[in-house]
Amino acid sequence: MTETAGAQTAPRRSHLIVVQHHDRVPLGALAPALTLDADVTFVRGYRAPAEARAQVRALIDSGGYDGMVVLGGPMGVYEAERFPFLLDSLSLLEDALRRGAPILGLCLGSQLLSHALGSPVFPGSERGLPPEVGYFPARLTGEGVADPAATLYAEPDPVLFWHRDTHDLPDGAVLLATSDRYPLAAFRWGRWTYGFQFHLEITMEWLPRWIEESPLAEEAEGGAQELLRAGGRCAAVNSERATALGRQFVEHARAFREGL
Repeated sequence: MTETAGAQTAPRRSHLIVVQHHDRVPLGALAPALTLDADVTFVRGYRAPAEARAQVRALIDSGGYDGMVVLGGPMGVYEAERFPFLLDSLSLLEDALRRGAPILGLCLGSQLLSHALGSPVFPGSERGLPPEVGYFPARLTGEGVADPAATLYAEPDPVLFWHRDTHDLPDGAVLLATSDRYPLAAFRWGRWTYGFQFHLEITMEWLPRWIEESPLAEEAEGGAQELLRAGGRCAAVNSERATALGRQFVEHARAFREGL
């Protein structure tokens, strides 16, 4: 169609990549904000490894995305031999880091981001740290309080931790939050690359399934019923926080696309 003189075309929507590692760990509470003003492509290597690998290669070759969300999963970063699709997640992360695209990594996604930045992931038990499962406060550092993304998760409202692995702060990264059990709960690297160890995407649609299906649920402080009660108490504020963070992410993806 020929453009009429003086007419303006609508701005292109940002293209976001969501790397998912397990069916029970979806985009969740982040979905409304991300899909409202951006187009989202999912990479799900755990379902169709060959197709996903080709998809990842095409995305890297084209550079046709403006930001990436990397979700969690029950596997460890160090289990790539058993779960080879993790290597594709790392390849895509490394490409996004080279390009400077916005990145949001959650739990396993945060650990994959750390690995891509040169800080290996290991079981917390190697340092005498127990699994961390339950709703606990994220203890913001001074840098975290001043950070527009991390400050959304300031106390008193707790967040859901569900992990047993951890890592040291990557070189050049800023520590944004700790927890009562682990020295690293959130970090930022560069302009808009975040790793959050907690599950800010969780909804009450999915929490019961996690409790039923994940072996880590046995480590929950106070047991399954208390975990459900805490989830219900935090559901509204969790949704508000995820919406605000999702909007920040989409805005930075738009700025990246426009070269700002």
